[in-house]
Amino acid sequence: MDDDEAVRAVGPLVEKIRPILAEQDPGIQGAVLCDLLAMWLAGFVVPGDVEATKKLRDELLAAHVAEVPGLIAINAKMIGTDLSED
Repeated sequence: MDDDEAVRAVGPLVEKIRPILAEQDPGIQGAVLCDLLAMWLAGFVVPGDVEATKKLRDELLAAHVAEVPGLIAINAKMIGTDLSED
């Protein structure tokens, strides 16, 4: 799967998940997302190299977290909680 295909796959999956999370308290939503993120990271392994595995997971987590701030404004506009002044 190339990057364009991956980007196109994200929207429909998010839309399937959104109603499930929307029914939950924000604390539960956060816990679910945290657990899913940990599950995703746990899937990355450098066979036979514990330190390289830890480094890879740390790098992936940092890259993932770095993307979130850019998505907050986009999502805030979508759900009507945008704080920017027009």
